[in-house]
Amino acid sequence: MATEDASLADFKQLLVTGSNHVAWSGDHLVRFLVDWYQRNEREHHSNQRPPSTGDRTPKLSAACPTECLLNSTAIIPKLISEGKADIIIDTLRAYGQLPYVDKEALVLCLAVASKQSDQKKLVTDAHSAVRELCTSTHLFFLFIQISKMISKKSGHSGWGRGLRRAVNEWYLSWEPQRLALEVTRHSGAHGWTHRDVIRLAHLKLKDMPLGTQVVLHYVFLGLEKTVKEYTGKDNTSELLALMQILDKDGHPKDGENTWDIDQVISKVSKLQEVFGNLTLDDVPSQSLKSAEVWSHMLDKLEGESAVASVNRMSKANLLNTGTENNALSVKLGERLKHEDISGGCVTPTQVLMALHAYEHPTRFVGESGVRRAGKSPRLAAKIQVRRSTKVNSQVTDALRLLIATSAKSIPKTSQKLAVCVDVRASMGTAHVHTGNPEGKGEVSCYEGAAVTLLSLSSGGTNPDVSALAFSGEGLVELQVPEGATISNMLEKFKETVIGVVNVEAALKMAVEKKMETVVILSIKFEPNTIATITETLTKVNETNNTHIRLVLCGLAGKHMDAQRTENFLLALGFDHRTPTIIRAFHERLF
Repeated sequence: MATEDASLADFKQLLVTGSNHVAWSGDHLVRFLVDWYQRNEREHHSNQRPPSTGDRTPKLSAACPTECLLNSTAIIPKLISEGKADIIIDTLRAYGQLPYVDKEALVLCLAVASKQSDQKKLVTDAHSAVRELCTSTHLFFLFIQISKMISKKSGHSGWGRGLRRAVNEWYLSWEPQRLALEVTRHSGAHGWTHRDVIRLAHLKLKDMPLGTQVVLHYVFLGLEKTVKEYTGKDNTSELLALMQILDKDGHPKDGENTWDIDQVISKVSKLQEVFGNLTLDDVPSQSLKSAEVWSHMLDKLEGESAVASVNRMSKANLLNTGTENNALSVKLGERLKHEDISGGCVTPTQVLMALHAYEHPTRFVGESGVRRAGKSPRLAAKIQVRRSTKVNSQVTDALRLLIATSAKSIPKTSQKLAVCVDVRASMGTAHVHTGNPEGKGEVSCYEGAAVTLLSLSSGGTNPDVSALAFSGEGLVELQVPEGATISNMLEKFKETVIGVVNVEAALKMAVEKKMETVVILSIKFEPNTIATITETLTKVNETNNTHIRLVLCGLAGKHMDAQRTENFLLALGFDHRTPTIIRAFHERLF
């Protein structure tokens, strides 16, 4: 990347990684700060003390989250000062189409761009891009929440004409049936509901198409009044029938909103007929304890929901071996082997996380407060309790196979890449530092390295990816046959004569074989070692007139600061985006 494009490179890094730090560690800064801001506001209105932010963030003032958000996107004003305002929205639109982008970081940048009041064209373009880039209720309400945070800091309400127009266009951009699905699937997010947003944006239903009117009328007044208002009007009968199926409250019974099994099954069938697929968000959570419901909808779930269903079914005790529901385990195993899942958007790392959450289940249980003499009760604490659940071999075998088949479906990169693995025994005993909410710490560094290698090599089908190991005999090749599984790779790691990690040797090999990127997978790297390595990288590139990129991936590493160096990425820990971030860096997307 040329020096004069450093600002644009930093901007792209923020879009891909969600962070402007040299070391990427999988943190969701945007989500954390927005959640903290909302909790702080609730506590402020209740005249209670500000919420604790945990060990990883210092005590914050009420304005601090907004400051952090603005500091993380200071690159946007910098681009404007360099005369590059015109490329900001174009870059957001281009990166919004990529599978590598952090959607929340993209929406953050869009919101910040929309608040550059001295750049009228940029603000107009940003508001026009909302309907294109905010592709779900979650992202749309995130945009509104960040806009509110920024406006509040400057003393404004945030509901100017441009934002009201953006909200209007967002609702109009949905086909009525899809809008009906969206407002019933996700009624709110980030403290906002559709009713709040429509009211504050002063949307005029009478000026909207009839189908959109029907859906937004339902948002405000519910199903019964909407059916009464629009029955008999032109072309509304089909939409009203669909909304009766989608209605999130179900049929009232004895004063409560409940769902019976037949109603849920009817909803599942209708969703499949109209939209072609189904997610777990489309089904009432209380019905997910029914084997009959699961049996009816398993073959209709899209890929990510099918993988997530493993742990949802496990928590409902529907996968235990030897029970009457064992047939359900067989059906789930067959579903996970279907080609529409392995060839879809499911990644090997997502499947690995689901597998470990299933094999090592945990849940959090709140304890009752304990009253102490003369003192107030202790706050209820959340403790981690392990559930004793036998895993079903049919399900685990299907998940392991899915890791291999989903890796093969990852598009091949056209640039040469070397993946060098530390195969010392400590990699097999150390656990990765991960953001996985369930089964945390169960993934070994060996497994993290194996799934990263399979992902980057497209399941052994990419001839431009070389797999190597640091051996006592130097760098030796690791054969990754097409369709290789994690078990295959773990055996290869264990069979290799161990040796120390030698980054200089890896860079020398990259020069000889004209590699574009070198990835080093190890347990962790010390700060002083990283400084030496980056100096070596710079020297190698200057000496050989090359632009080799280096990724140090410390699978068990935690937060660490490093000096920004051209062509260098430090990835700490391991989560479902680790191979994606490495691949994006390799393909020069930041």
